[in-house]
Amino acid sequence: MTVFVSTLGALGLLLLYEGLTGSSEPRSRSLLRRLDQLAVESGSPKMTGGRLVVASGAAAVATGILVTGVTSSLVVSAPFFLGAAVLPFTVLRSRRNRRRRRFREAWPDAIAVLVSGVRAGISLPEACSALAERGPEDLRPSFKSFASSYRATGSFQAGLERLRESLSDPVADHVIAALTLAHQVGGTDLVRVLRTVGDFVAEDLRTRKEIEARWSWTVTAARVAAAAPWLVLLMMSTKPEASAAYSSSSGIGVIVVGAVATIAGYRLMLRAARLPEQRRLH
Repeated sequence: MTVFVSTLGALGLLLLYEGLTGSSEPRSRSLLRRLDQLAVESGSPKMTGGRLVVASGAAAVATGILVTGVTSSLVVSAPFFLGAAVLPFTVLRSRRNRRRRRFREAWPDAIAVLVSGVRAGISLPEACSALAERGPEDLRPSFKSFASSYRATGSFQAGLERLRESLSDPVADHVIAALTLAHQVGGTDLVRVLRTVGDFVAEDLRTRKEIEARWSWTVTAARVAAAAPWLVLLMMSTKPEASAAYSSSSGIGVIVVGAVATIAGYRLMLRAARLPEQRRLH
């Protein structure tokens, strides 16, 4: 027993030393930066990491109060409280995925316009500026930012950096890197580089669409299987006897085991259907 207490005391002193002498940057700040990036990539510039945390807390509290009022059980309301806390993050991730999908579908047409412009004798910066008017609808606002930056600075690289920040998309990062290379190469290789990039993006898009169509039923089944038991629990808990049963120790065990099984099964099904995403270039 003495050895055990001594070990715990030494571990506590070690943790205290690490906390006092470790990195001065708190983890919460790093987490907020990641949430800020998530908001930008989802196309929600007014949302920040702090606001997202506040929205999560507000949704959780409102849902907890509502479910507790319906079921008169804090135990039953706990899973819905936690689910509502995660909901804002899930919504932003869904918006980010839809935004990336729209951009991925728009890039082949945008590159085709660039190739046509270059073959007509227009310089690559001017062809990129033309996409603000003739490009795909989803990309026009970002290319307007590029055009304004290029006119103000006269630097093609500065305009591409502005474009990259505006799009905040992995495919855009790779296309912009290719545009930088194409601008540096120039000459007769310019059209060939652009065509290669366009073919790569179009082939990736076609493959993803085929796989997503095959796995769409898996994602739908995962969502239905995850939500159905908890909706049944909510309806059953409106009755006082059912609410009291789930508030007992055995009922709490059932809820905890059910929550673990739901989360594990849902994550495994989504992982099976998830396609690898390109990482952003920094």
